[in-house]
Amino acid sequence: MRPHLRIEKPCEEPLENMYDITGGKHCELCSKKVLDLSDLNNTEILKILQQNKGEKFCGILFKNQLNRSLQEEKIPSNTSPRKITFSKVAAGLALTASMVNTYPSQTTVAHSNEIVVSADSNIKIENGEPRKDNGNFVISGRIVDSENTKPIPSEISFITALKVYTTRTDKNGYYHLEIPKDILKYESLLEFTPNDYAYDKKMVIYTIQNLSKKQLIKLEYNGLDKMYGEISYGPPLATEKSLIIVEGKKLDYKIFNKSYSLYSNKYEVHYIPKEFVKFFTPKENIHDIYIVFIK
Repeated sequence: MRPHLRIEKPCEEPLENMYDITGGKHCELCSKKVLDLSDLNNTEILKILQQNKGEKFCGILFKNQLNRSLQEEKIPSNTSPRKITFSKVAAGLALTASMVNTYPSQTTVAHSNEIVVSADSNIKIENGEPRKDNGNFVISGRIVDSENTKPIPSEISFITALKVYTTRTDKNGYYHLEIPKDILKYESLLEFTPNDYAYDKKMVIYTIQNLSKKQLIKLEYNGLDKMYGEISYGPPLATEKSLIIVEGKKLDYKIFNKSYSLYSNKYEVHYIPKEFVKFFTPKENIHDIYIVFIK
């Protein structure tokens, strides 16, 4: 899972009392620079996080930038990866192995009605027109803003109990995703995640009949809804009401939080919020689900 931004304590000083400076505003009340992240892309935000070396800082951002993953920066080809000592790697692998294999009182094999998920590769589209389905089931449509005036570049995920299939829209908002017909059930869950933080993510459950039709997905604009305050970042924290499944086995949430805080780059995590938990399990005491794979 990639870094997530949090504002644990929103600032009470009105923005109009701060004066503009390069890159944001200056707060005279606390004599601090307030960085404006609302117009920055993921790469620019990640660069700021790296420069701050884990320290908290004051910032302004859209509410929808909070608690969602930031795309990792690509390492330039002429840059050497950071050196990691063998002892650290060994410690990380040992902890990972212990998480999955040596906690009999805290890990159990996942039941068939729960989740074991892996990501799949993207499928491209050409000029808004879907390619031939090659015997697969084709999911297609277009993603636009709520006023239906412009396309919204987004990622589309078809989520099942065994696998996640993903694709992206083209520049005109069209998407085309092929999935095996034999994995279809009466209802299917799709997630639409916009690249732009100013638009809300959307999850929709479709019947097979509706899934076969081209869909027009409208995403709501939330660009005027900003927050500001002291920003921290890291993984979203699991709780005692979370279901964590690591490589097909249940794991205690405290162990997951600790391990992820130390070795976040070793994991691939899919997060299922409360309103969609029932799609995967009937247990009412589970508020969210983390499906974790070791890279």
